[in-house]
Amino acid sequence: MKRAAAHPTTKSTSGKDPYSLGTLASDLMDTTWRIAIPVVIFAGIGIFADRKFDTSPWVTLTGMVVGFFVAGALLKRQLLSVEQQEDKK
Repeated sequence: MKRAAAHPTTKSTSGKDPYSLGTLASDLMDTTWRIAIPVVIFAGIGIFADRKFDTSPWVTLTGMVVGFFVAGALLKRQLLSVEQQEDKK
């Protein structure tokens, strides 16, 4: 017996079902790197600078804050992109 799709008219831009587990996992990984990478990079720069200039923990904390702002900007950009794709449909 063949099951009907939950949302047969909705397809992603790649032609895949946007409600499939693979698509969801891909979207979550895309969002995850946008949050984790900037924070890790700027915190790492902060740790390096704190060790070099003996300013612990201030540059690290500043780097983390900058990383969070960059992550927020990347997420906002991603959400705007998704909204634009939805509006085209």
